[in-house]
Amino acid sequence: MTNSFKLKDGLLPQFVYPVVLSGFFLGCVLLYNPFDIKGYYSFGEFNPGFHFVMLSCIILVCSCIARLILFLYLRKFELKWWQYVTWCLCEMAVMSGFAALYTTLFKTNDGGYFEALQDSFKFIYLLLVHPYLFLTLGRIISLKNEELKENESASENSLLRFYDEHNRLKLSVVPSSVLYVSSEFNYVNIHYLDAGKVKSYLLRSSMKSLERIESKALVRCQRSYFVNPEHVTVLRKDSEGFIFAEMNIPEIPAIPVSKHYYDTLASLL
Repeated sequence: MTNSFKLKDGLLPQFVYPVVLSGFFLGCVLLYNPFDIKGYYSFGEFNPGFHFVMLSCIILVCSCIARLILFLYLRKFELKWWQYVTWCLCEMAVMSGFAALYTTLFKTNDGGYFEALQDSFKFIYLLLVHPYLFLTLGRIISLKNEELKENESASENSLLRFYDEHNRLKLSVVPSSVLYVSSEFNYVNIHYLDAGKVKSYLLRSSMKSLERIESKALVRCQRSYFVNPEHVTVLRKDSEGFIFAEMNIPEIPAIPVSKHYYDTLASLL
């Protein structure tokens, strides 16, 4: 999983949090009456439902402002996950502070602000921890899916693709698995590793067409050969002065190297 928290692109998706948080709070207190919150807010000339609507509005406004600030911050900086958790806790602390202030304005007969603050902390934290966890888990899953898609896309883009003379895709392989390619009349023979075994694929194409493949896995070493430098162990000369590339696969014969391509191949070893 990624080490930092990232918001989705654009400002509008950030307001999912305020809507979910305020909606969850209002629905939960009206339907389930946790901690006998209806009894706690049975004061003044307004019924508890009115107070709950006002508290949900406080949550909505506070979280909107907090998410706007977070969005602007993340355009320039990063937040580690532990920092994001701290941010969420601070959001709830701000909500609790304003909820306590609202409560004190109506519940004037006992306790004062700091007692109302303690009760607001209990109501806000214990209720909103659930949607915060749900939204954060959803973001983690979303980021993980995006990461997997990026990895799959990168993997697909890194494949070597071989096309026939009619430009039809015939073979896709990981660049590191390619050993060498040899010319055989109107065909090219692609030698590669598959599950540790050497395999070959005969493709109706030309050596010239392979020159268009931009990959360090294929380097021209002779008129009729391309070779993968990753699998070349050494370049040697025989008694007659001919140069050959020894491969790291014992069953692969030495690949001839012309003097014209020697320097290029040698620089890659």
